[in-house]
Amino acid sequence: MGETVVAGSDKSPDTFGGCCADLNEALSGADFEPLLSVGEDGDLYLSVGLIELEDEEPGFVDHPMFFCSFCGTGLQSPDEVRAKTKDPS
Repeated sequence: MGETVVAGSDKSPDTFGGCCADLNEALSGADFEPLLSVGEDGDLYLSVGLIELEDEEPGFVDHPMFFCSFCGTGLQSPDEVRAKTKDPS
């Protein structure tokens, strides 16, 4: 597997969306919020489902986005996400 191409020169949350205008628009526009978001850990997430929480409020099930859904550019690797979240699996 090749190295992930990350939009921008550093891997800060501000670099996501640099690969194409479509992802940039999705991250900056209110139309997609909260479907696409940068987590507190600096990883890019896509909401893939809803669950009902104890207080009957909906909660989002998020999954890291490894590739841009619009242009296919690699955004982050599974190893990078694991290292930030300290997930051993």
